[in-house]
Amino acid sequence: MSLNQKPFFKTSSSLFLRLGIILAGLVLLVILLAQLTWFLGRWGQEQDIQHLETTLGPNREASHAPTLSPGAAFRPMTKDEFCHMEGRVHTVGEWTKARIFNQSPMLRTAVDPVEDRLPKNPLVIQPPDQNGPYGGTWQRYGTSAPDIGIFPARLAYDGLVRWGPMAQQIFPNLAVKWEITDGGKTYTFWLREGVHWSNGMPFTVDDILFWYNHVIMNPELTPTIPREYQRDGVPMEVEKVNDHVVKFRFVSPYGLFLKALASGRGYPMVEYPAHYLKKFHPDFIPKKQLMEMTEKESFDFWYQLFEDRASWQNTEVPRLWPWIIKVPPPAQLIVFERNPYYWKVDGDGNQLPYIDRMTFEIYDTEIINMKAMNGEIGMQGRHLQFDNFPRFKTNSKNRGYSVRLWISSGGGSSLSLNLNHKDPILRKIFADRRFRIALSYAMDRQQLNEIAFFGIGQPCQISPPAISPFYSEAYEKAYIEYRPEEANRLLDEMGLKMRNKAGIRLRPDGKPLHIRIEIASVFLSTPMFELIAKQWTDVGIKTQLKLEARQLFYTRKSALMHDVGVWGSADELIPVIDPRWFFPFSQESIQGIGYARWFLSNGKQGIVPPEEMMKCMELYQQIERIPDPTEQVRLFQQIIELNRQNLWVIGTIGRVPSLFVVKDTFRNVPEVAVSGWIFRTPGSTAPECYAIDQLTIENGEGINVQSDR
Repeated sequence: MSLNQKPFFKTSSSLFLRLGIILAGLVLLVILLAQLTWFLGRWGQEQDIQHLETTLGPNREASHAPTLSPGAAFRPMTKDEFCHMEGRVHTVGEWTKARIFNQSPMLRTAVDPVEDRLPKNPLVIQPPDQNGPYGGTWQRYGTSAPDIGIFPARLAYDGLVRWGPMAQQIFPNLAVKWEITDGGKTYTFWLREGVHWSNGMPFTVDDILFWYNHVIMNPELTPTIPREYQRDGVPMEVEKVNDHVVKFRFVSPYGLFLKALASGRGYPMVEYPAHYLKKFHPDFIPKKQLMEMTEKESFDFWYQLFEDRASWQNTEVPRLWPWIIKVPPPAQLIVFERNPYYWKVDGDGNQLPYIDRMTFEIYDTEIINMKAMNGEIGMQGRHLQFDNFPRFKTNSKNRGYSVRLWISSGGGSSLSLNLNHKDPILRKIFADRRFRIALSYAMDRQQLNEIAFFGIGQPCQISPPAISPFYSEAYEKAYIEYRPEEANRLLDEMGLKMRNKAGIRLRPDGKPLHIRIEIASVFLSTPMFELIAKQWTDVGIKTQLKLEARQLFYTRKSALMHDVGVWGSADELIPVIDPRWFFPFSQESIQGIGYARWFLSNGKQGIVPPEEMMKCMELYQQIERIPDPTEQVRLFQQIIELNRQNLWVIGTIGRVPSLFVVKDTFRNVPEVAVSGWIFRTPGSTAPECYAIDQLTIENGEGINVQSDR
């Protein structure tokens, strides 16, 4: 080695040191930029808050006004009232008149006449208040771009069929009619003829076949086929009868398929325009060409490109929705604009939607609530916090909006003990029904109701409401009394009698019995759960509340690491659709995810459930095979009774109405409807027939539709 040549390890060390310094500098720069971005973002948010606080003035403190009685503003609807809501919500029908239609003035430059853009038999939506007028912009807010991605489900909600606004009927939509044959194994749908995608191309059964053959049956796009599209582990078959008639066949009877289509499985199958998306699928173009396109768009795999092209944010993909995306994220103002080929009309032949545009801006939840108080929302319930209810009511008169309380289809927030806990001692304690019942008795639900919901809610277990055919008073009211003495007796009886000096009960291994209530940050009203933690601690179970980011919450529950998980209801009005709280039905059943994995894999994975829980699973499998709704109710009542006996999930306060603010200029928004995820609220109330009627407010009189014929 030359005397001037440095040893390799010294050269490497020096090089690595320099690289380390450079990397450290880059990391520091990234951190500083992140902090600056955060600071500027918070500064901007704080400016918005200060502006809104100034605008709202003293009314913002009205939540403490002694003259306001929130509880008096809401009375639960009786079953008889619920069943006689006709005339107060929209209705649907078929067009039987001559083909003479009206259109929005903004479409006067459309290439095709409105008669050519509408189908042979447009779906008729008869609004509850009035026809039109056309025009206006619907202002809404979201917390992020993915949050605005609920648009296809909540605000378009255009599948083969739809739930009605009171969740009592399934209405025709893209399907004119349907037939169930072969003992519930075959479903035939007749599609509406002449429906066009938003670019004018025809929508036919071929588009559904493309979704089935090239999306659902493609393992790269759909690694796991949803349960609703298969029976006994065998995927359904989709058969084209002709361009407008399609059959879905199952290997065994599937009595819940129609409800599944109305509840969210019906619109994905009509969101894949074959003529457009074939250009990004390996079944239709050469692999080399597809990879070049994939790399050009900076994706690693073809399916990432395909999913990007099919995304709601893509302005080029044709849609069947009432409004289509025109200005996507990351724009500050996200804009949807009317679809000139939308396939619905009102009773006078006015093409829907009435409203020209829908806009979204992104803010945090606090600002969204303040904007609602300030009258800056068209119609919205998402992200509005119930603890702001008094403020909403007080500000509504001066800010030009009303507060609507819709019927919640769920049973309130639940507390789910992890029955598959990795700690064997906690697992054994949680498995004892006496422990779960004791926790329920230890909760002062009347106090919880007053603190969290102004006394409007109802103490109950996670059970169907009284307006549901599945209602069970025995389960609804099981163990909901505040009986701390009985809670202590049950805990003593099961062997948890010993306590430490602080009064905390000791586990069988001698350690203090500590548990955590884990709650995702999506639940912003935590005082109720803080009080529950105190009440459980009062009976000797040291309980702490742990607020987690949603992703962390999901990670911990998937790993079976949580003690007690908190989540909302699952639309118990019709519990057969999503029975997650009645037995471990899915990965969302946080009371027993290990049991759910056993159920979903037909016993190949997961943890074998106890006998009574397995009985619930068997009963549900029977329900799935029975098309008769009456028999479905009878069998599910047995599942409810097993839940009453075992209390696998603990309820808190239910029957709390869903809160919406509606600008005074809005028309055709129901005073009352059923609100729930499976009903895709407000989609089930036909937002395409909402209208903005500024002149009615200004002149104090009605106005006819202003159209361009």
